[in-house]
Amino acid sequence: MTAHDVDYYLPGYSDDASCVGVTEREIIGRGRNMQVIDAGTVALAESRIRQSGVLARLEAWKAEDRTKDGLGGRPEMISTRAVLTALLLLAHENAPLHIKRVSLLLEHRLHPESRDLLDLPEGNSSFITYVVSEQRWYDNTIRAFRRMLKLLDPYPQERYTSKSYEQIWEILEAHDEERAQKYKARLDEFTRLFLHMTFMMQPRDIRRASRKLDVSFDQTYVGIPTTKGYSHKNLPHRVAEERKASDFGTRNPGPVEAFAGWHAKSGKGERKDYTKDELNEVAPGRGEYTNYDWGWVANIMVRVDAEAPGSKRFPHLIVGASLSIPNMEVAEEAFRLLLSATMLGLEPGIADADKQYWAGSVSERLLKPALKAGYTPSTDYRVDQLGIKGGQHGALQVEGDFYCPNTPESLLNASKDLNTGIIDIATYRARIEERKAHRLHVKQKANSEDGTAYLRCPALGSSPTVTCPLRDMALNAAKKARPHVEPETLEKEFLDTICVKHSAAFDLTNMRAPKQAFDYGTEEWDEFHDHARNTVESENHHLKASGDEDIATAGRRRVRGPAAAQIMITMLLVAHNIRKIAAFLSDREKENARTTPLARTLRRRDRAWANRYTKTTGNGDLTIPRRRKNTTREPDALAAASAITVPLRT
Repeated sequence: MTAHDVDYYLPGYSDDASCVGVTEREIIGRGRNMQVIDAGTVALAESRIRQSGVLARLEAWKAEDRTKDGLGGRPEMISTRAVLTALLLLAHENAPLHIKRVSLLLEHRLHPESRDLLDLPEGNSSFITYVVSEQRWYDNTIRAFRRMLKLLDPYPQERYTSKSYEQIWEILEAHDEERAQKYKARLDEFTRLFLHMTFMMQPRDIRRASRKLDVSFDQTYVGIPTTKGYSHKNLPHRVAEERKASDFGTRNPGPVEAFAGWHAKSGKGERKDYTKDELNEVAPGRGEYTNYDWGWVANIMVRVDAEAPGSKRFPHLIVGASLSIPNMEVAEEAFRLLLSATMLGLEPGIADADKQYWAGSVSERLLKPALKAGYTPSTDYRVDQLGIKGGQHGALQVEGDFYCPNTPESLLNASKDLNTGIIDIATYRARIEERKAHRLHVKQKANSEDGTAYLRCPALGSSPTVTCPLRDMALNAAKKARPHVEPETLEKEFLDTICVKHSAAFDLTNMRAPKQAFDYGTEEWDEFHDHARNTVESENHHLKASGDEDIATAGRRRVRGPAAAQIMITMLLVAHNIRKIAAFLSDREKENARTTPLARTLRRRDRAWANRYTKTTGNGDLTIPRRRKNTTREPDALAAASAITVPLRT
């Protein structure tokens, strides 16, 4: 039965389309959308749920958790398949993912064909009022959702009432960390399967536009239904104060959610990375101007293009996602995303991230396992990581590479000098290019197991890049002019390994500034890093913007607990990826149907003077257009831009 043939008795109301008052269907739906969904749309959503492989995995987990055999209880009135299909349909409509909306959709918005497909029970409106029927559908729907949630929740607790700090303490003490790891892996697998399904929805030529999978990852704040939090550092003090109070045990003034954390959204707040064995001490303090929010963070990983940054060879899909507690195991969450992406059928490529990850984590937590999985880092460095930062076997470690110990100091400190304003960008780029000649040569590539590479002096080999009196140069190699280095001493007993042996083993994981895919500071590095960071930040913005997914707003998913939130956010990410693929294919069809080349015109801010006295645009001198990253222009367009003249306004 659908909303069209509902026959509940509502005195004084009509479902006549010509009626100007409130109709019967509007009353049943409480003013919400009650339009019947096309059977083909429902069948498509249901097929995607099955194709993901989640249903089979849920059944396997259910069998794994079964502790004893028995006759079982009441049969399921609504299946997990039906609930997930309804959630995907609501996400496709940009509707809030509320369990109430799911139950209304299953009860009123499906054709008989769709009801048979989802094995839904028949309506019994002839025997009961619509109020009773609506409550029964809601109860059965929430039970089906909880059955699924029970298989995935790593942090089970009661979430209907606020807790005293004593109760929060007891929940944390009773937490089973071993069980949490097992169920967290299940929850992340649930998300991975759905994202893998959307990735495989792309045509083969788009999926394999690049044989390598280059990614960029980041964290973004996700709201929580209950906003009152606590500090792990101050919790014992709060518990002691509570026990001394005269009304102890009669009120629950504390938070509801025990497994969340404080996220610094603005200001100079703390963003640390604690391990599971450390105490998360990040909390707002009195008098601070930092804006802290209580909740979770979504770890998002997006596919980017390292071979042609800024091009449109494929859509930038979400290829990895999870939900976690702020400031906890940031590096481990990133590696789990990288590991999940290796199952997409492409070779691991370059993994770009901001300073919180590669530059801020110890190598054992992120760099070593990522290198072993086949990924190469790309990142910016912190100020304290610029310049000479130690070395191995006499070679100097500078921004991801090892250099000859006699490299000129001005070249080694080029990044520091740029950061302090001593040199300009043109001088910096020239010094970076000159510094390459002094870099150690690779004799044997790094071993993915332990990150060990064999490097040799730049004055050795068939293609030396510098000359040095310590090395005997071949006559044919000496004919070409090369930079010359002059060691402080020529006595062997005072020289280190790199100056006296043919090669040495270097541990690339034991570097404060990790080795990158592109030479740090070069235009190539700058172009890719900007492309990767802009892409993931843009995706975060679209995911949090109101109107579509809006994953940051807790009101879009009125469920409590990180596991329930991740289930809802997963369905929103699926809808987001499907829209990205559809938009990409639509744009490609429009481009293929175009009979004339697309005319590229300069924007007004590029062709009109921003200052009529200096005769400059917003981007500088009109006759020398500033280079824009991630954009390509034809030579004719550049020539036209430089030839534009705009008269002064009178």
